[in-house]
Amino acid sequence: MNKEETLVKFGLEEKEAKVYLAILELGSSTITPIAARAGIKRTSIYYFIDHLVELGLISKFEKNGRMNYKAESPERLIELENERLAKLKDNLPAFIDLFNLTPHKPRVSYFEGPDQVRNVIREELKCKKEALYIWPGSATQMIGGVRSIAEIDKARIEKGIFIKTIRYKDADINYETSSHGLEYLRELRWGPNNMKIEVGIGIYDTGKISVFSTQKENFGMLIESKELYEAMKIFHTLLWEKSAEAKVGEG
Repeated sequence: MNKEETLVKFGLEEKEAKVYLAILELGSSTITPIAARAGIKRTSIYYFIDHLVELGLISKFEKNGRMNYKAESPERLIELENERLAKLKDNLPAFIDLFNLTPHKPRVSYFEGPDQVRNVIREELKCKKEALYIWPGSATQMIGGVRSIAEIDKARIEKGIFIKTIRYKDADINYETSSHGLEYLRELRWGPNNMKIEVGIGIYDTGKISVFSTQKENFGMLIESKELYEAMKIFHTLLWEKSAEAKVGEG
């Protein structure tokens, strides 16, 4: 890609790119040499020059009664790109709000293998206050094992996010911050063995649901659906009521 094509990709019009390159090569000049070097008619070049001045890529000054134009450092191109990116980031929440206005359109992301499924669980770190879980020990390896859980859990505790977790005592897997109590911002209950669920389920106050399998089926999903979110909260509540409260420090 040559210099002119690079500038056009950056966002300049083709003739603006020609004018800018001409001024870069000349250093500073009056309008006639610039027009000749750029191959653009003198009568139409002012439109392109004025925009380049507005962008801060060139400056103008008067010398001996004639207007001269001077190229600024090409590093200004990077500054402009950063300014555009900053404006995009500032307006991104508004764009996301528009995207979320699309009715009756649940969004589902599918993941395979522990390296990918780990990203499903990281949704809890985006919660404002609380996450709910049904967590069978058999699904632990699908998010990278104990080490991955511990890393995510420490980050959750630092963010002050509380979790209510249903686990199964006869197949429980412990780690440093896994126990019941306010110290680890966790309320733990033991699910009844006659209602054991083999897939892990996360319910986040971001409005999303996670589902992660055992290694046998090797998948995870992150689902954004208001109806499913409300249904899964009810399901968690019903199972929570049938589960036994853990003792402080247990788990």
